[in-house]
Amino acid sequence: MPVVEEYEGPEPAVGGGEEDTPDNLTVASASFMAEDDRFEGGHAAAGHRKRKREEQMQDLTEQQHAVYGDELLDYFLLSRNEQPAVKPDPPPNFQPNWLIDAENHTALHWASAMGDIDVIKQLRRFSADVSVKNIRGETPFMRSVNFTNCYEKQSFPAVMKELFETVDARDTQGCTVIHHAAIMKNGRVYSPSCSRYYLDNILNRLQETFEPAAFQRLLDVQDSDGNTALHLAAQRNARKCIRALLGRNASTDIANNEGVRAEDLIMELNAVKKDRGPQRSSSPFAPDSHKQAPSCDAFADGGGGSKSRKWPPSFQSAAATTVQSRISPLIIEKFQDLAQSYDDEWREKDLAEMEAKRLLANTQAELAAAHQQMADLEAQLEPDDVAAKIISEANLAKHQVLSLIMHQNKLHIHQIVETEMSRLNGDGGGGGAAAAGGGGDAQEDTYKERLALARQLNHMLAEQREAELEYVDALSMVGVGDKIEKYRRLLKLCLDPKDGEILDSNLDNLIEMMEEEKDVHDMDEQPGGERMDFAVTI
Repeated sequence: MPVVEEYEGPEPAVGGGEEDTPDNLTVASASFMAEDDRFEGGHAAAGHRKRKREEQMQDLTEQQHAVYGDELLDYFLLSRNEQPAVKPDPPPNFQPNWLIDAENHTALHWASAMGDIDVIKQLRRFSADVSVKNIRGETPFMRSVNFTNCYEKQSFPAVMKELFETVDARDTQGCTVIHHAAIMKNGRVYSPSCSRYYLDNILNRLQETFEPAAFQRLLDVQDSDGNTALHLAAQRNARKCIRALLGRNASTDIANNEGVRAEDLIMELNAVKKDRGPQRSSSPFAPDSHKQAPSCDAFADGGGGSKSRKWPPSFQSAAATTVQSRISPLIIEKFQDLAQSYDDEWREKDLAEMEAKRLLANTQAELAAAHQQMADLEAQLEPDDVAAKIISEANLAKHQVLSLIMHQNKLHIHQIVETEMSRLNGDGGGGGAAAAGGGGDAQEDTYKERLALARQLNHMLAEQREAELEYVDALSMVGVGDKIEKYRRLLKLCLDPKDGEILDSNLDNLIEMMEEEKDVHDMDEQPGGERMDFAVTI
């Protein structure tokens, strides 16, 4: 089988270094002979042997691992050919990541490719690195899906369990194990059923282990050419793998480096199969496509009671009788098989057409939803002149509300100041006597106190202006329409009780009064200016 050819005769990375090894020598014997040649100078001086001691120890380790690698490859090949084979034991001081062929494969690479779960577990007990890569950057997990051995032995779930931690690793071309499984990337044989088997196992395990977002990212990973696993499956015409990937919502709108999307490749495949008529067989015994139905009818009639029309009774030889009794049923059976293959192909085309229609319907639905959303947004837009007018009216209303609030606050402040002044004037006699008795020091303290109070008043007025602006901004977010009653109650709260009762009739006068106060407000832009003068005169 082709898989065996791939594993036959690997060139060892260590051991015999000569390329002209005789045909009658095995790889293992060549390794031993090379070791004997290496020690031909054993009669040299003792000092020379001491200098070579470390090199000899290294050579011994290489020899032991080379022999183990050769025995392991022989074990794999014999077990593949269903011949008696004994699994070799690892050498002393075993290094599980030792390279055993020219492509930098380790024993774990080979065991994974052969689907030998016992050897994989043994190497794992020796702490073999599951993320080790060969010359193409392939992990043992990737090698396991490039051949049919795990599929034939049905050992892939166990192999995947040991190697699953490298599911997101990439080779030198940026491919993941999903890319490899979709097309059995570097294998010599491609089996659609085997590839679908690997892909289903990997994707099911990913869905059980990963979050939906992480699973989607890994499913849509692009290699160095920008191809996803769905791209590669479509390029290989791997319809089973295409259905497996689409069934798990693989993205079809990702473009590769050439700008080609997976859905374009799938539609092209469906179009080619639809346009291509029934292919004429290269066999000389295949029926003509235009005469297939009449031929089948003729053979069907020949199997019944009208044999005289198909086979004339003039045949007298034994050969003619043999053709009539034995060959004719075989030909009819072959025609039935051919008709069945045509029917199977028709079913496959019908499924492909249904899938294409589903993709088209989904795309059209998404496009219609996008158009409807755009239309809804455009309907909500106002013309520029209307929008400018609304903004102007909103700014005017905001300014009017701010003026009203500032006026109301000013009235409250004046009322408080008048009350305080009345209280001070009532206590003026005692305060004056104390001031007169204190002399100049008391007057200086009074000025300092007034200055401190003026500064405090300035700070409080600044906070009041800021609070008024925040209050107006908050009111602007409330809206109009059904909340007009709330604004009316707000205005009544800002006015005296008598003025609040006639608010509706005096609304115009109130607006004019606030506009007159606008100039005063502009003069009072510096916070607390007017109040500071007033405070100083107290």
